[in-house]
Amino acid sequence: MSTRQPTGGRETGSAEDGDAVTAQPQRTKGVDSARRALQILLQFNENTPELTVENLIEDHDISVPSAYRYISLLREMDLIEEREKGRFVLSPQVLRLARAAEASFDYRAQAQPILNRLAEVTGETALYLRRVNDSAVCLAIAESDHPISISFQPGNLMPLHSGAAAKLLLSDLSPAKLAQYFQRVGPTLTKAARATLETDLDAIRATGYAESAGEVDQGVWASAAGIHVRGRLVGAVTVVAPAYRLSEEHRDTIADAVRTGARDLEAALAARG
Repeated sequence: MSTRQPTGGRETGSAEDGDAVTAQPQRTKGVDSARRALQILLQFNENTPELTVENLIEDHDISVPSAYRYISLLREMDLIEEREKGRFVLSPQVLRLARAAEASFDYRAQAQPILNRLAEVTGETALYLRRVNDSAVCLAIAESDHPISISFQPGNLMPLHSGAAAKLLLSDLSPAKLAQYFQRVGPTLTKAARATLETDLDAIRATGYAESAGEVDQGVWASAAGIHVRGRLVGAVTVVAPAYRLSEEHRDTIADAVRTGARDLEAALAARG
């Protein structure tokens, strides 16, 4: 039986109403037009594969001429194309960017077989995440035979102060950078929530392990362990599961498996050189 260190059984690091709060990055001055064009580009996703001029006007509160200027720029750069009159989609050029992004995903190939084994051993969903600026991003996932609805899907950015794996990544920040992160989060992270989160982060730093319950998705429990390469935290392995079907013994089993998976991934990365 393991000795688990429960560090997130509360709604830690969330606003008082339980909603996740995302840190706001510092805005770069003098690039408002470029920012707006990129915001339009980032509106495209699997649920919104096409946009219209009306969408842009409504979503960004801009004029018709401005909407067409941004569209013209994105078309000039071969980032979008007009599928039919007035309806715009991403162009195949974006596939090149996607391949470049995939090539830069740290340790995804090494993590996947370990996640597959974790999912098989625990019967639950396993993920590998790393930090990107003020967010935690899921790079790889192995779903259980009974998949659950979770926010951590490949490519999704999540705030660093909610969830076992995200808080584990947050715990690696220096005191100065952590203070800057809290400043960017702003007053939506209450003083009480911040104090509780800081206590959790102290425990996580001491153990390299974290747990959470209901912090990202309601009713979901998570166990996470850090991945280190040459003494540097590069990511986290986590297993997530519906809390209602987990006995204390099952949670201990998952905690042991997550720690073992983290050590196995570290060994694989060391062998990779």
